[in-house]
Amino acid sequence: MIWTTTALALLVVVGETDQSSMMPLSDIPRWCGKPYQKGLPNLPPHGVLQPPAVSSDPMLFVQVTSRHSIYDSSEPTGELIVQASISYTHGESFKDAASAPLESLGFDIRVEDTDLLLLSASIDINARPQVFEFPFSALTPRLKPFHVILHGGPVGASGHEKYITTTDLYYLPSKNSGSTVKIDNLNGGMLVANHITNYAFEAFFSFGFYTSCSGYLNYSLANVLAYRDLGFNAVNPVCAFTDGDLEYLYDCLDEANLWYQYDMRGSYLNLSTVAEQIPLIKDRSAFLSWYTADEPDGWQHPLNATLAAYTLLKEQDPYHPTGLVLNCDNYYFEQYSAGADYLMEDAYPIGINPIYSRPWDTTCNETYGDCGCDNCVGGLQDVSDRLDSYFVYQDWLGEWQKPLWAILQAFSGEGYWDRDPTMKESWAMMLLSLNHGAKAIMSWLFPTTDPLSAAHAAFAKVATSAPVSSFLMSTQPTRIAPEGGSLLDVAYWGVEKQVMVGLVNLDYYDSHRTVSVELPMTINRVALQLWGSRSWSLSRGPNDSTIMSTQGLEGFATSIFILDM
Repeated sequence: MIWTTTALALLVVVGETDQSSMMPLSDIPRWCGKPYQKGLPNLPPHGVLQPPAVSSDPMLFVQVTSRHSIYDSSEPTGELIVQASISYTHGESFKDAASAPLESLGFDIRVEDTDLLLLSASIDINARPQVFEFPFSALTPRLKPFHVILHGGPVGASGHEKYITTTDLYYLPSKNSGSTVKIDNLNGGMLVANHITNYAFEAFFSFGFYTSCSGYLNYSLANVLAYRDLGFNAVNPVCAFTDGDLEYLYDCLDEANLWYQYDMRGSYLNLSTVAEQIPLIKDRSAFLSWYTADEPDGWQHPLNATLAAYTLLKEQDPYHPTGLVLNCDNYYFEQYSAGADYLMEDAYPIGINPIYSRPWDTTCNETYGDCGCDNCVGGLQDVSDRLDSYFVYQDWLGEWQKPLWAILQAFSGEGYWDRDPTMKESWAMMLLSLNHGAKAIMSWLFPTTDPLSAAHAAFAKVATSAPVSSFLMSTQPTRIAPEGGSLLDVAYWGVEKQVMVGLVNLDYYDSHRTVSVELPMTINRVALQLWGSRSWSLSRGPNDSTIMSTQGLEGFATSIFILDM
């Protein structure tokens, strides 16, 4: 999260790894691929992911993935998600595109090595992803995944086109000790199971901090409990077993049922060390996920390093996901992101000078300099823009979306950041993250100042509790673009007959004018105001829409409320 830039990237991976493929990308000191030291040559950018080529003819893009990243033998059924869409960037061509518009895709899905039929169905083309249930009765649980294949053909075409796509399906022996954690590939959230849940899976919205071991957590159950009692349900201790005898700390986290990412930033490049740590952690009861690379793109770690660690972790412990944080706006995104089940961003925009690097006395632009926040403008939108970019990059790659987490700024200093965020700025960055699809919030670094600790604790108590957490975990947000260039950022989550709305005023200054937002559905009443002091009135809009209005709005105001349809 916080870095001190080094003069040379001396990166060596030892263990069972091909050393020749793990060399540094460049001998020239760079951050996010850009030279940053004064006097270095301004080299052309590289490693930038580009949009895919556009075809002149439409293609049929078929995707399949398991609803959950893993299943275990306590679950009698599983689910697969299938989607088919017309695309000009991904998929396979079809012969009858002009003469016979495609309306639906018929398909069956089978286990590759046995030809076992899991399901046979059809879906509308260009519809939302569809979820299909199937029984596990004919499968024997095992630690390695089942490779499943979808064979499909469009209904309505006169030809005999067949479309094939594949995915891995994990059906594991259930555990009655430690924890099991999986990702919901439809909605992006996590589900956890341990002795506290009686080994039943429960949705879990992670909210907490990267937390100092030597400065706060070490050898103190009281500190662990005090942190948890602030309202945080997750933590990333910035230490690992390789740092010393920290078994007692992880015993404390387990006792408090405080879920944790296990931090391997200092060791993930050494696969032998990774292998030694896996059995120390994988069967602990509050273990949430593996955290491997901390800003590998900024440090220019070897391009296959994250995937090498990920592959080993998945083989040795398929019961937990792996995450990593990317620091750069767009630098070898495909290669570094390949080594994770979920991705984290850490754009830190408060108090920076986005065009001049004070530590290095250089300019900052797209090809040169390190200003603490890569290609940022120094505003709150840098956080939401980074999340949006990572969603777009995954679309460019034709990948099923991996969940995104927001790592938010709760610090200053280091030569880059002149000041801490204010409480209002912190709340705005938190809600911006949720509005733009973040499925967890983990900030850097605890302990922080008393105001920022209070700000995060207050929001955590709302975000991790029903009904807010239920909306966040049950669906993806839909953004609303207010008319007239308004500085409002608005999104809603619809579940059954209710809608949760998140609203952020991105203006620094108070407004005394009437502020209105149009929702594309008929709303009957405001059921709950869960966050924010500003009350909202409702009126009928055109085409069965609803207009939310309030008189005046403070700078950086935030609101969360639930509406009944």
